[in-house]
Amino acid sequence: MLLGGNETTKKIDSFAINELKIPSIVLMENAAISFVKHIDENEDNFLIICGKGNNGGDGYAIARQLFSKGKNVKIFCISNENMSNDCMINYKICKNMGIKIFYKTEELDKLLLDCNVVIEGIFGTGLNSEIKGIYREIIEKINTASNNKAIYSIDIPSGINGDNGEIMGISVKADITISFVTYKKGFLNSKIKDYLGKVIIENIGLNETNINHLVKEYYLTPDMVKSFHIKRNKDSHKGDFGKVLIFAGSSGFYGAGNIVAKSCVRTGAGLTTVITDKNNFSLNVFVPEAMSFPINFDNINENLEKLENEILNSDIIAIGPGIGKSKQAFLIFEKLISIEKNNKGNTIKLILDADALNLLAESRELLEKIRNRSVLTPHLVEFSRLTRFSPEVINKNKFEIAKEFSRKYGIILLLKGKNTIITNGEELFANSTGNSHMANGGMGDCLTGIICSLAGQKYDLMKSASIGAYLHGKIADELVRRQYTVNATDVIDNISKYMNKIFRI
Repeated sequence: MLLGGNETTKKIDSFAINELKIPSIVLMENAAISFVKHIDENEDNFLIICGKGNNGGDGYAIARQLFSKGKNVKIFCISNENMSNDCMINYKICKNMGIKIFYKTEELDKLLLDCNVVIEGIFGTGLNSEIKGIYREIIEKINTASNNKAIYSIDIPSGINGDNGEIMGISVKADITISFVTYKKGFLNSKIKDYLGKVIIENIGLNETNINHLVKEYYLTPDMVKSFHIKRNKDSHKGDFGKVLIFAGSSGFYGAGNIVAKSCVRTGAGLTTVITDKNNFSLNVFVPEAMSFPINFDNINENLEKLENEILNSDIIAIGPGIGKSKQAFLIFEKLISIEKNNKGNTIKLILDADALNLLAESRELLEKIRNRSVLTPHLVEFSRLTRFSPEVINKNKFEIAKEFSRKYGIILLLKGKNTIITNGEELFANSTGNSHMANGGMGDCLTGIICSLAGQKYDLMKSASIGAYLHGKIADELVRRQYTVNATDVIDNISKYMNKIFRI
C-alpha cells in the first residue's frame, strides 16, 4: 500500500490531472463513489459538513451520491465564498438538485441532533496551521454530538496534519476515516489512534502501476509481504539456506544469544553457529540445532585466528544482543566486520543490533566497514546515539532523518517502534503489525534472529528486514487475541506456523 504525506497527495493529483489527463472533477467524483460504498445501506439520515476546499468538494459530491440513492441528506456549508473550483461545481449541483443546505452556525446543533450519520469534509491533508474561530466551534459541536451517531471523515479527520499526525489545536474524532490512494504518514502517529477510528484506503480511479514512480514509501500489507516470498527449490539442501554466524550473549546475558539463535533456526536458516563464552552450557539445551564457537574471554587473541575461518565460511553475521561493551567484545566485533568477502567470493551480510550499535556509536569510523552490506536495527534511543539527534528531534522528522542516515552510510535501517520503519535511503516501508503487549526483554533479539535467517535464505537485506518486522509483529498480534503478554519464546514457537500462513504455502 502506498504511503504518503501532503506533498505526495499533491504530486499524485498533479500527475493524474496533467499527465494522465483525468479532469480533477472526475477524480472528485471517483472519490465520492468509492467513499459511499463503505456506508451502511441501512443508514438513511445524513448530515454532510463541508468546507470550501476540495475536501469540502468531496463532501458535496458524496451528498449528491447519497441523495441519488434516495437517502435523507442535509448539508451544512461552512462558507460558500472563495471555494475551490471543483468544490463550487459540486456545491452548485447540490443546490440545483434541491438538497437542503444550511449556513448558520446556530442551526448546526439541531442538524447534528436530528441526523444519524455525520460526514465531515472540513479540511484535507494539507492543514498546517492551528484551527481557530468558527472552524474550531464546528469541530467542537461535532465531537460533542459524536456519542450517539457515526462520524465519518473524508480522507483524514479535520484537524490532523497529514504529514506528522499532529493535532492542529483540535480535531474531529472519527469512527471511520476513508482515505484516498495513500495511507497517510500522519496515521502512524500513535497519539491520534482515537481520532482515526477504522481506517479504509480507497482508490479514485488510478491504477497503482501508473503512479508507482511517484511514491517510494509503502505501508506493509499482507499481500505485499507475500509478494516478497522466495519459493524453496525442491532439490535444495541446508547449504542453500545460509550459513549464519551469531555473536550474541555473554556472561550473565546468555539468554540473548540463545534467543537470537533459536529464532534464526526456527525461521529456516540452513546452518547456525553461535560465538559464545566457553562457559555457556545453555545453548546446547535451548537450541540443540545450533553449533557453538566457544570463546575464552580471558584470552581473546588465542581465538581470533580460528574465528577468521568461521567468518570466511559464513554468509550472514548477526552481532550485538547481550555482548556488552567490553574491550574483548569490541575486538571480536571489529574482527567480524573486518572481512567483506567469504570463501565463495560473496559479500558477507551483517545484521547489527543492541551493543553492536552502541559500539558503532562510540567508533563511528567503523561505519565505513559495513557500507552496502548491513542492516542496523536500533530503537529510538540507540538511533539517537548513532545520529546524535535527540529522540524528540527524530520523532518530529522520523522519515527524513531515517532515510538520510541510511543514504549517508549505505546501510539498511530498521528503526524499531510503533510502525517500525525500514529504509535503504530511497525506498521506505512502515510496518503495519505489532502491539504494546510484546514490549518486553528479548523481543529485539528474536527479531535479529529472524532477519539474519531470512538474509541467509537469499532474501535481499531490505526484504529480510521488512518481512522480519512484519512477521514478528503479526505473530504477536495473533497471540494477543488469547493472551495478555507476548514474549520472545511465544513468538519463536509460532514462527514457522505464521510463515506458512503469511506466505500461504
